[in-house]
Amino acid sequence: MNGLKLLAFCFTIITSLNCSSQKTIKIKVNITLRPIEHYRHRLNNCKVICYLNKIPYDSTILKKNHFKKTISTKGLYKFEFKKDGYVSKHVLISSQNLPEKKRNKHVLEADINLFPSSKGENVDFLKTEPISIGYYNETKKEMMWDFEYNRSVVEKIIHAQTKE
Repeated sequence: MNGLKLLAFCFTIITSLNCSSQKTIKIKVNITLRPIEHYRHRLNNCKVICYLNKIPYDSTILKKNHFKKTISTKGLYKFEFKKDGYVSKHVLISSQNLPEKKRNKHVLEADINLFPSSKGENVDFLKTEPISIGYYNETKKEMMWDFEYNRSVVEKIIHAQTKE
């Protein structure tokens, strides 16, 4: 009987040590949505669709203009923001390249502006191209947005809106 108790005790200790050494991921995503025509106003009642590795796993309608989500597993995340009468935009966040250390806690914050859809503007590329990409920067050892990519997409949007 004592041997069985000792075996159960050892199994419990080994299991708890194994579980506590598992790497945890915690990426807090905080996004504020605003209308481009009234930047200081709120863009309420937006629909947000969340994807993990191209598979939708959550959908919600925001009561306010703040979207908050915590990423806790490795993968490629897509967050798509929609509102009737506005051009939809989405962001990609890759949590696949996080280093193998015990704790990965990061915060990604952004302001995303949605603009009213117009027949004269050809912004169909926004259906397939994200407005920004979040990734782990090996040099800075933190999650961050790819600002160069974001700037190129903003330039494409401006060009599409000013093209006659």
